[in-house]
Amino acid sequence: MNEMTIDSHEPYLIVDSPYAVARWRPLVNWVLFIPHCIILYGLQALSRAVFLVYWVMFLFTGKLHPGLYNVMVMYERYNARTGGFLVGFSEVYPPFDFALDTADNNAYPAVRLTLPVVPESAPRSAALNLLKAIPHYLVLMIYLIGAAAVALVGWFAVLFTGAWPHGMRRFLVRVSNYQYRIWVYVTMVDNTYPKFGLRAA
Repeated sequence: MNEMTIDSHEPYLIVDSPYAVARWRPLVNWVLFIPHCIILYGLQALSRAVFLVYWVMFLFTGKLHPGLYNVMVMYERYNARTGGFLVGFSEVYPPFDFALDTADNNAYPAVRLTLPVVPESAPRSAALNLLKAIPHYLVLMIYLIGAAAVALVGWFAVLFTGAWPHGMRRFLVRVSNYQYRIWVYVTMVDNTYPKFGLRAA
């Protein structure tokens, strides 16, 4: 079942997989994650460099570049899928998929991320979104610390019970969606200042 329903105009992450997970998974998923981790390291560096070019281009032209944006989307989706596998949202191994579409291609049904398309125009003031989002990132850091603790407890829960606690998994999905709401604002595709905090699942 869907973990979270979000308005169609907003980014969303949906985890759609059984809560039951083989107990041995926490002991081996991190090893299986290593190839993806290496790729993620490169994709993260690429995404950061692309964002700098994307932001500077907008600063001088007033237009957002869809191709550069889609490269960043590709990294975010790859990270969401492989991160979901690492924490044990699914027993299915995530694909080495580098699709650039904003809509999820369902290559990994267990973890799906769809982000909005680049708008035809954005106000020049959107270049300041990066700075205006700083308070959100401070709040997000607190949530991420909590999420790390919840993920660790969930790891032990799976190890001893063979299932993810429902509330814990929903919390992690909600933190992720808060992060994506900030991300969409910083990348200037949605210039409505995001609300603070997590949305109810």
